[in-house]
Amino acid sequence: MANQEKYTILYGRLSQEDDLKGDSNSIQNQRLLLEKYAKENGFTNVKFLYDDGYSGTNFNRPSWNELLGLIEQDQVETLIVKDLSRLGREYLQVGYYTEIFFPQKGIRFIAVNDGVDSLYESSNDFTPMRNWFNELHAKDSSKKVRAVKRMQAERGEILGGRPPYGYRRDESVRKGIVPDEETAPIVQRIFSLCAGGKGPNQIARILTQEQVLNPTNYYYRMTGKEHKSLDTSSPYRWTSSSVTGILDNRTYLGHMPGLRTTTLSYKNKKAVYHDESEQILVKNTHEALITQEQWDLVQELRQRKKRTPKQMEEPNLFSGLVFCADCGKPLVLHRAHTMEAVKNNFMCYTYKKRGKEVCSSHYIREHDLIRIILDDLRRVTHFARQKEVLFAEYINRKNSFELRKEMNGLQRELDAAKRRDSELTSLFKRLYEDNVLGRVTNEQFRMLSADYNDEQKALREAIPIKETRLQKLVDSASNVDAFIQRAKQYTEIRELTPEILRLFIARIEVGEKSTKYSRTAEQAIRIVYRDVGIMDSVEQVAAEDAENTEQENIA
Repeated sequence: MANQEKYTILYGRLSQEDDLKGDSNSIQNQRLLLEKYAKENGFTNVKFLYDDGYSGTNFNRPSWNELLGLIEQDQVETLIVKDLSRLGREYLQVGYYTEIFFPQKGIRFIAVNDGVDSLYESSNDFTPMRNWFNELHAKDSSKKVRAVKRMQAERGEILGGRPPYGYRRDESVRKGIVPDEETAPIVQRIFSLCAGGKGPNQIARILTQEQVLNPTNYYYRMTGKEHKSLDTSSPYRWTSSSVTGILDNRTYLGHMPGLRTTTLSYKNKKAVYHDESEQILVKNTHEALITQEQWDLVQELRQRKKRTPKQMEEPNLFSGLVFCADCGKPLVLHRAHTMEAVKNNFMCYTYKKRGKEVCSSHYIREHDLIRIILDDLRRVTHFARQKEVLFAEYINRKNSFELRKEMNGLQRELDAAKRRDSELTSLFKRLYEDNVLGRVTNEQFRMLSADYNDEQKALREAIPIKETRLQKLVDSASNVDAFIQRAKQYTEIRELTPEILRLFIARIEVGEKSTKYSRTAEQAIRIVYRDVGIMDSVEQVAAEDAENTEQENIA
């Protein structure tokens, strides 16, 4: 291209952080100023490019990239901006363009309000300093924006433009949300499917097969606004990450989580997730779509859930719930396509890995365990519904002894572990001093310190687990009312589902048969129910009640 045919580019940029007082920085005003300057100074073949809504620290802008493409094609002679901050607010990057890139490409660069014109060397003396001040402005603006976002989060306001899937904007409340009539039931179904044993991949396949609009396409159809992950060619395709994002979102409890994500810095806009401890959670800000009980159940199930082998479509119903009564390790489910379903069975993990010298098989068939658990669950829930007062009295009486015993034992273990941890720290210090003073050889020091370190590591891993278990015992003590309410909700349990199983049962322990290899020998099954613990046989409790009633009548 001949020089006279090359473009004079007038470039404008505007971001949300820019000061818009008096509309002086608006794209329209930038255009008017630049066109006026170009006309008065004899610049021809003018082309206006602009980026609206892009930070000065971000150089990945559509029109800026178009400008660079024109420069690479040798179609640009002059670039004119209102001031250096319109080019950008990143000191090193702006310096690279003004001092290296533009001169190499033979581009005349003009910043009107800053009096910069690369044609005149003297006008560039203060350019580096101006760039530095522009970057300081970006840094200061970033701090202010973060402070505003924190205040909004502390007030329980929704951050960002798009409400969570399942909700829509509440027009009557600033920054508020209300359930969306179309998508709220889908969110509730997702939690229900997960509580029923389905994983995110399985749920995504179900929603895809049923032709349910995915979140980004639903939002696009309702508002016309696009999202970076929008794919209008596959509006019904759900992914496991979309489902996981819903299952992880505490907004559905009626709470507003804030500051879930942040950016690395005002220069690097890559999103990173905050730890839960660094987030802000304001409770009861809007209507919940799920209960706390559903949330806890789903989170516990997701933590326990193992990857289902590809050849097995159905997950293990008892995953994370069944344990060996002797060694405490999980019972492992064995099944295969070549084996009849009726022969699916559980065996002790320790027995399978280390042999009969360490533990026995604790063999039990899956269908037998289902029948035993279902039968006991029906009897216990029926008793809880029919005789609430007696059930509550019995549980409270039992819990007051059993819970106190377990809590005291756990507290003693915890105290002993913490004392030993302190002792090991002291021992290690003395051992180190003895090694320095020559009382202990280097070989002895390495051997003893390795033993102490291994023991202390094991203790420090066990202590938080024991503390969590103790807190759960304290929290669940005598919560019989919650169990009775669940029993009233499930008046007829036709089959054992993962959701029902985990709503009512916390742990199942399987004992060894009294006679090995016998199909008729007794086998102890210990069932620990949520909130009420271990239940004696319902018949025994009912008999005690009848006996007490008879004695009262005689008296």
